[in-house]
Amino acid sequence: MRRFIVIATMIVLVTACQKADHNGELGGFWQLLEIERNDTALSAKEDKIFWSIQLDLIQISGRYGRFQHMGDSLFIQMIDTKENELVREGIDNATDERFAVELLNRKAMRLRSKETRLTFRKF
Repeated sequence: MRRFIVIATMIVLVTACQKADHNGELGGFWQLLEIERNDTALSAKEDKIFWSIQLDLIQISGRYGRFQHMGDSLFIQMIDTKENELVREGIDNATDERFAVELLNRKAMRLRSKETRLTFRKF
């Protein structure tokens, strides 16, 4: 009985300290496959560009930012990133970017900004 109480207490302590990811299908590791700008599609698969999304943080090519996913919109605000620094990664406005979420499921994501459409696969 004593052993059961110790194990139960340890489980409660470990799980109580963890934050749950509330992002649903958005959370995880995404590989950027294609960038479309002005009706021109560029493959990004060979460039190995990844977006990592967890809790309320996003990491794009070693740069960090915060994001909000509300309905069919994704708002990204990068931290300490200069303008045009992440254009290759699909971020045209590093200080405050808004995307419409066109597609989001457990395997694929497609985002659209004013100038760009990004296609991802879950990695």
